[in-house]
Amino acid sequence: MKIGLYIALALLFIIATAVSTYMVNPGTFSFDVFGIHMPKLPIALWVAIPVALFAIASVLHIVYYSAKNFFAVRRLRGDAKKLEDSVYWSLINEPTNISYSNEDMRKSAAMLSEAILTPLSVESQDISVRIREVAKVIKRINSGEYVDLKSQKFAKHLSENNIIIEKNNFNRLDSDPSFALKVVDFKDKYSDSLVEVALDKVIENEDLYTLKKYAKLLGKERFFKLLNRAVNSKDDIGLNLEMLKGYISEYDLDCKDYHKISIISHGKFEPDDNLELFKDLANKDEAAMPSYIYLLFKYEMLDKVKDILEESSEDEFKAFRAFYTLKKSKYNYKIDEIVTIDNIC
Repeated sequence: MKIGLYIALALLFIIATAVSTYMVNPGTFSFDVFGIHMPKLPIALWVAIPVALFAIASVLHIVYYSAKNFFAVRRLRGDAKKLEDSVYWSLINEPTNISYSNEDMRKSAAMLSEAILTPLSVESQDISVRIREVAKVIKRINSGEYVDLKSQKFAKHLSENNIIIEKNNFNRLDSDPSFALKVVDFKDKYSDSLVEVALDKVIENEDLYTLKKYAKLLGKERFFKLLNRAVNSKDDIGLNLEMLKGYISEYDLDCKDYHKISIISHGKFEPDDNLELFKDLANKDEAAMPSYIYLLFKYEMLDKVKDILEESSEDEFKAFRAFYTLKKSKYNYKIDEIVTIDNIC
């Protein structure tokens, strides 16, 4: 019953009590209480006074417990809002400690301050709009879609190393090739794992000229992938002799590396240019000498091979010496049948 209706009915009851008493006994009455003489009042009034006092007490009782219940419900609603906040922060991978008024609620929600939630479905209509919108975005990111987080309100709460940002950046690498170059340009702003994937992406999409300034960062392994792409791709990505020289100067190459390059360059450049390149490399680094000799054989320049072998120790270039002997003996072997990367390096 509403408090206003209760008070109205209580007043009617008091009035009804006074009137009915007056109709039975309209007289007056007086008495002493603890030596105090009370005024002479109608008996009906003396009957109505305790009824009124009881009504007032009951109203105060109702008001007290209504207020108590009001504040309890208010605290419960506050805890429910805090619980939603806890779910929100755990969804966006920023779990936060939140205090609750209700002890049971605090114990039940304690794990949320230490956990990260992953939405599996956002179809339920019982999910709040705020949580549903965040969960939808996170689910899209987890499924591999790139989302522009600048348009999302929750993005301002994400720390720089938040996994949501990291996953979204990986998704962007798959959908936006130009982003890979941005990651490489500003690598200090991104995680090492993202930079590594971005480097793999740029050698798939950018030309040699664009990547020249990143040569050291690309590393030797990606350099060879880039060379293979230059040879096998239908698109011209700018492989020329000067460009190759520039890249080679960035790396600490060994004998096997030079041999791999010689195989690629043999099918790409003119003999004179190719031999000039490897002669220069061999003069600077003896590890390139086997590759220079290999190219001399490929171009049938046996006299120059003979000069190099005669100037070298008998223990050097044994595989080449064996192949040279076969060539001089008119055996029709191809160099790649005798000479391999393992027996010259």
